[in-house]
Amino acid sequence: MELKKWIQRLLWVFVIFLFVGLSSLLHFFSSTYRKIPCEICEVRFESEPKSNWIIIYTGLVGCGKKCPMALENLRQFQLRFPNSNFSFYFLVTDPKETEEVIQNYLAYYQTSLAIKALRPKSIDEVQFYRRLGAYLPEHPVLKQKDEHGTQFFLIPPNRKVVYALPKLGENDWIQIQKEISKE
Repeated sequence: MELKKWIQRLLWVFVIFLFVGLSSLLHFFSSTYRKIPCEICEVRFESEPKSNWIIIYTGLVGCGKKCPMALENLRQFQLRFPNSNFSFYFLVTDPKETEEVIQNYLAYYQTSLAIKALRPKSIDEVQFYRRLGAYLPEHPVLKQKDEHGTQFFLIPPNRKVVYALPKLGENDWIQIQKEISKE
């Protein structure tokens, strides 16, 4: 009887180590970003220099919680990689925002970051950003909640794909650069 309990305990320890090991392995080899084909990127960003990486942040104009921190992350990211060319965009999530309100909101950030407002130009573009996970509220009540995601969208110079990143981290950036250089 004692041997049976000892074997059961040993089996449980093995199972726990197996799950922890598999979980660690999956975490180590998995990435935190998603790579999505971009059908609209070449045309939508044709005015941007072909050497620039495009970074889009989806936010709410007037946001006082998440957007200031995310925009500071963009500025810090740019400072960490001074030899890379970036074009920064703030994807305006509310189609009813006026240009004046948008520019007033971005003016503070534009003192240290060359960021431009980006508005979807078509229903297809709105659907594309939603497919990426962007929060695009159309009802005033949703906007008043000041709740939205903090995703970043990274478009490489080839304009063929979009990388959706939950945060703009150095490790993901390095991994994406390696992936692009292999292509």
